[in-house]
Amino acid sequence: MKIRFLSTLFFFITVLILSGCGDKTDLSTFPITNNGNINISDTLYIQQYPIWSGFNKPEAVFAGNDQLIYVADTKNNSIVQMDVAGGRYGTYYFDNSVFPKKITQDGNFDLLVICDSVTVLDTTSLVIRLKVAQGGGVLNQSMPAKRLLTSLRPTPNSNKFRRFTGISIYPDNSYIITRTGPDDPLNIDAGNAILKVKGIDSVTSLVVLNGFQTSGNSFYSIEHVSSILTIKNSSTDFIITRSTQDTLNLNKVIYFEYNFTNGTFDPMFTSANQDIVNLKFGSPDAVTFDLNSSIFVIDSYRNHLYKFSNTGKLLPESFGDSTKFSHPKGISFFNKVVYIADTGNDRIVRYKLSTDN
Repeated sequence: MKIRFLSTLFFFITVLILSGCGDKTDLSTFPITNNGNINISDTLYIQQYPIWSGFNKPEAVFAGNDQLIYVADTKNNSIVQMDVAGGRYGTYYFDNSVFPKKITQDGNFDLLVICDSVTVLDTTSLVIRLKVAQGGGVLNQSMPAKRLLTSLRPTPNSNKFRRFTGISIYPDNSYIITRTGPDDPLNIDAGNAILKVKGIDSVTSLVVLNGFQTSGNSFYSIEHVSSILTIKNSSTDFIITRSTQDTLNLNKVIYFEYNFTNGTFDPMFTSANQDIVNLKFGSPDAVTFDLNSSIFVIDSYRNHLYKFSNTGKLLPESFGDSTKFSHPKGISFFNKVVYIADTGNDRIVRYKLSTDN
């Protein structure tokens, strides 16, 4: 008992010392057992300070290949470039009618941004390339910007109600885009689709990937897709999120692996024993991985961060409620830190594992 008391006392002293240096440690997040003792064996995420504020409904955050952090400051019509300490490097401003929603970066350090272009008559989605390296590495208005693709592009049909909802990069700098839209009555070109695109200054190739179900909630469904993320070092595989404001439907986070024998994209997680299959998400709007291939999902309806192992097991580091977040829509991971676009609170919040502090 004496040894346990001294261990607990030493833990508290250590925490108090560390809390005076660098980021503040939130003691209230440490779990307390029924006996009133700290359970120091638990691993959980501790919020880092200061909070990054000054945004207006940011919908995406992305840790770039250049080790900088990019924020889609949606209602400020801009992309903000920051270092990992929160210092602002540069900002690129779009027109007042253009609202950035998703970000990714290719191997040339170009940013590819999905934006909503809003007019009095209609809203369309755009994919815009920002050539960061050619702009000197700092976001500014003089850097080259290319409009690569709009949601009005026929494939082969078109529909003004189509929207782009997610984008991610493959190792060869081709990119993959998720699209939502109404069903095609002729069953030729459904609005719900996944597009694989090539081209730097213009689109040189666009292919609609086959084998998915454009409606329903099956393991192959791409209805209401809200984001997509390619798998590191894979030229084919990806994970998607499907966002609907309910907690009834399953299969809202689906990991697809390409079957080279059959030429199909097949879901990795299909067992009823896997938490990622059983969990009833609300509106999962973004997904990312850490270096251990753990899967992070941010749920804007539940105000929750879910973390799964690479086998689909829900991990105890998952957390969240309306006191932590307000409709968060973006997530990224870099150097042991999870970055979350806490959209409703107009901020970027950062969390780090307690074992990494």
